[in-house]
Amino acid sequence: MIGGRRIATGVSCVGVALMLGACSLESSALSTGTLLGAGKQKEPTPAELATDRAVHVAATSANASRCGYVFDPAQVKASYLAFEQGQGAAADFAQQLDKSYDFTHAKIAKSTVNAEDFCSEEQTAIIKRNLNKVLAGDFSAPAKARDVSHIGPTVAPMDREKIFHPIR
Repeated sequence: MIGGRRIATGVSCVGVALMLGACSLESSALSTGTLLGAGKQKEPTPAELATDRAVHVAATSANASRCGYVFDPAQVKASYLAFEQGQGAAADFAQQLDKSYDFTHAKIAKSTVNAEDFCSEEQTAIIKRNLNKVLAGDFSAPAKARDVSHIGPTVAPMDREKIFHPIR
C-alpha cells in the first residue's frame, strides 16, 4: 500500500516537473498560455470586414448624435480610422473607409431627422450599448443575422401508419 502511494506521488511530481519545465522553455510550444488558452489572438471573422466596421461605427455615431448623447463624433471617427490603420489598412483603402464612414453618417443623420419615435427606450438602450463599446475602442460590427429561411424540411413528414403498418 505504501509503495503504491510512493509511485503515485512520484508520477505526480514528474508530471508537475515536466509542466513547469515546459513553461520555462522559450521555444516550446507547450506553455501555461497554451494550456490555459491565453495568448490566442481573436482573429476577425470573415463576416467582420473593415467596411462593416465603418458602417457600424458611423451608424452608432449618427444615432447617438440624433438622440442627444454627449460625445465628440469627430474623435470617434478619428479613433476608428486610427484603429483601421493599426490593423494594416493601406492609405487608399483608409480613404475609402473615410468616405464610407462619412456617407453612412450623413445618410443616417438625414434619414432620422423627422423620425419622432426614433429615440424610444428600446432604441436608446441599443444606441447606448453600441456607443459605449465604440468609445471604449471596440469597433467590432455586430454579427450578421444568418438567413435560415432555406433551412427546414423539404419533404413531407413521414406517415407513421405507412412505416409501422405497411400492409394495412
